[in-house]
Order: sequence, then structure tokens, then C-alpha cells
Amino acid sequence: MKKLGALLFFISIYLLLPLTGHMQQSSNSSFGDEDEAVIKVTTSNINLPVSVLNEKGRFVTNLKQQNFQVYENNILQPIIEFHSQTDLPLNVALLMDTSTSVRNRLEFEKVSIKSFLGTVLQGKRDKVAFYTFDTAVQMREDFTNDLQKVLSTVDGLKVANGQTSFYDAVFKVCRDKMARANSRRKVIVVITDGADTNSTVTLQQTIDLAQKTETTVFGISTKGGAVFRVEGTPYLNADDKDLRKLCRETGGDVLFPSNPEELTRAFQVVTEFLRNQYLLVYEPTLTSDGKYHEIEVKIVGQKEKNLLALTRKGYLAK
Repeated sequence: MKKLGALLFFISIYLLLPLTGHMQQSSNSSFGDEDEAVIKVTTSNINLPVSVLNEKGRFVTNLKQQNFQVYENNILQPIIEFHSQTDLPLNVALLMDTSTSVRNRLEFEKVSIKSFLGTVLQGKRDKVAFYTFDTAVQMREDFTNDLQKVLSTVDGLKVANGQTSFYDAVFKVCRDKMARANSRRKVIVVITDGADTNSTVTLQQTIDLAQKTETTVFGISTKGGAVFRVEGTPYLNADDKDLRKLCRETGGDVLFPSNPEELTRAFQVVTEFLRNQYLLVYEPTLTSDGKYHEIEVKIVGQKEKNLLALTRKGYLAK
């Protein structure tokens, strides 16, 4: 509960919200065992992007390798590589909900995406891909550093229709793109109202694949805004909880902006997470046994107490 409270406090600082929790290609939204079998991600080395916060919700950026301990299934793991304030290039996939349920929020989503693109990409090394999802999942732009090209594609979206294949969209990006980007930090940012109505893969299958491909998922919920009119106070229903579970178990989180100012702060949170990370690499002492392996990162040797290390919670070792 202490960790959860610290994270929510950090996010509320930026959002000032009463948080209650915290080339074009088409797909037929069908992902079976045959598709999953083609993914070959080695678990010989595990890469952990880690953000560290203090009790005031501020990033701690002066830590050394000796200040970190990594545990897998409660067994201490040797850290074989360490990067402080990592500037490894980013692969950021933006996933935009274009289903019927967000029809009145389409402009809200478009402004959200353009705002984020203007802040997160730095230089030519960072790349962004743009997907939409409704009944089908479509790749609108493959990974590119051409910001104006992506912005133009976002502006060209006019219609929101169909059901919501949210989990299929995240699964597809992890399977088709993130599994092949081993030298880059991998992030998915989903702009959605959070309600999945059409996916053929489950929430847990999506979490497992995101963890296996070392992909962090952040969610920006549009349920509170329709062309920047507040429709209701954000609350945690079942869809919100599932979205939060997907994000937190992969090392990210979900935010609930409802107007342009809160939206700007929400994207500041995501951007600062990505720009204030340590990268820890370790080689697991445990075998690939087909079981779920829990990961915990502890901060040691610091006078400042109650530091919170945020990273993904584990992975399925197979």
C-alpha cells in the first residue's frame, strides 16, 4: 500500500485530479497460439527500465549501481549492466481508440496524441509508430522519426466507428514490433476509454506478452472528456481496473485527464518517466521453467528513506 500511495501521490501532483486509483495494414483481430509461437524472445538477459521516486513524488536521479538490488522470486540477482539516466533510443507506439464508444471524444484523442508527440520525441534516434483500433487494428504509420508525417496522419482521422479491440492492438504491437526491437526502450501509449469489447486475446495474455517483450504500457483515459467538456468525474469501474492492471504490471500507469491543462500534465508524467529512468540488466539465475517469475527492485545504501522503484512486476519464463 505504501508503494501504491506514493505512485498515486506523484501522479496527482502533475494532474491535480481527485484520483481514485490510479503504410497502412489491417488485422482481423484474431491472434491464436500459432501467432504467439513465432515470438522468440530470449530471457538470458533481462532489461529493467526503473524509475525511482521519493516520498514527495520527485524523481531521484543520483543513484549508482550499488544502490540497486534486483530480486527474482525473492532470490537476489547479479546486475551485469547499469545505465544511469539512460538515453537509449525510444520506440514509442501510439495506439488510438477509434471505436464507436469514443466518437464524441475523437477530437480529444487527436489533441492528446499531438501534444504527446511534441514533447516525447527527442532527436532522430527516437521513433514513433501510430496505430488505430476499433473492430480491426490498423497500423497507420510504421516506426519513424518524421514527426510531421505522423501529425498529418493523426489530423486525417475523421470517423470513429465499430467495436473496441484494445487488447488485440497491444498484443499485435508487442508481437509484430516490440519483439524485434531489442536494443531500444519499448513503450506503448494507449489513448482510450478503456472498455475492450472485441478482442480475441485476454487481458492476461496481453500482459504476459508485454512483459516478455519488455514493453512498458501507459494509458491515457479519455472517459472524462468530450472535446474538452467534462462529462463526469473519473472513477474506477471494471474497465478502468483492467486498464490500470495492464499498465502497472508492465511498469507504467494510467491517467485520467478531462481538459487541456490536465492533459498536458498527464503527458508530462509519461514523458518524465521515460526521460528519468535507470536501466538495469541482469542474467536470471533461475531457468526458463514456463512459470511466472516475480521481479522486485529495492533501493539500498541511501540516507533518504522510503524510495520507490517502479518497474514491471515480472515475466513468464518460457
